[in-house]
Amino acid sequence: MSKRSRIALKVNDLASSLTFYVDRLGFQLAEGQPDADLAVVLDPYGDPILLAGPAVEDVSAHLDEPRIVYKPGATLDFAQENLDAHLETLTARGLTAIQQEQTDEGDRKLTIKDPNNYTIIFVQQRSPEKTLALYTRGADDVEAALAGLTKADLDLTRAPDKWSIRQIVHHLAESDSMHLMIFTSALAQSGRTFIRNSYNQDDQDHWAETLVFKERAIEPSLALIKATLQHLVQLFQHIPDHWDRYVLLKFAGEEGEGDKVTVGALLDGLNGHLAEHRAEIQEIRRVHHR
Repeated sequence: MSKRSRIALKVNDLASSLTFYVDRLGFQLAEGQPDADLAVVLDPYGDPILLAGPAVEDVSAHLDEPRIVYKPGATLDFAQENLDAHLETLTARGLTAIQQEQTDEGDRKLTIKDPNNYTIIFVQQRSPEKTLALYTRGADDVEAALAGLTKADLDLTRAPDKWSIRQIVHHLAESDSMHLMIFTSALAQSGRTFIRNSYNQDDQDHWAETLVFKERAIEPSLALIKATLQHLVQLFQHIPDHWDRYVLLKFAGEEGEGDKVTVGALLDGLNGHLAEHRAEIQEIRRVHHR
């Protein structure tokens, strides 16, 4: 494919998936190779997503680093400036099975199932003030999700091949620490290129194993989460135009100047990341009645 992506969706039938994503959701078709059972669509942000049908044996070979290959059952989230207008558009395109809900953070969202059992969620885009408020309470949200658990409970998982609560907490701490330098670089030298290593699912699993996520006590990681948050919030308070400062983010070995990533986008991404893993902890607790 000439239009390379870092993200792929495994689909059961390419033709019906293209009909759904292009004709129903309004994604733009960037490139199609039906003979190879491959197509690239552009999501609402203009980012390419590879759709790979059953004939594609090695999906990763068609992706740039860092690679993410989603399988049916996964969830994809997209923010919308005007959710009501987007609902009208989706309905006009023939989508009727649209579930309207509210997130735990108080945001409205539209939930849709695609033909392959992916969950597509459109969420009302947050204001800078609400985004920062959500980030500021992030450490408290993690502690609330862990309240009442014993040390033994921290090793519970929702399935044998999934991370435990203990591993999730360590992952959140490492993710926050990895983002810290990106934030401070954007604040101190807005517009400069920031080069980082890839961090796909294989990398995450390697970190979890090498850094002994399964065995370590969580208290230092909880302290790191809180300290990182407090440090950044203090910086934001002293830098009024922090929201629009940015870096040109690129991965090691990647060509080009990198993608523009603002502090606001980074904050929104971290909020979503924390919410996803907090929901995972809550699901583990429900499975084990904790």
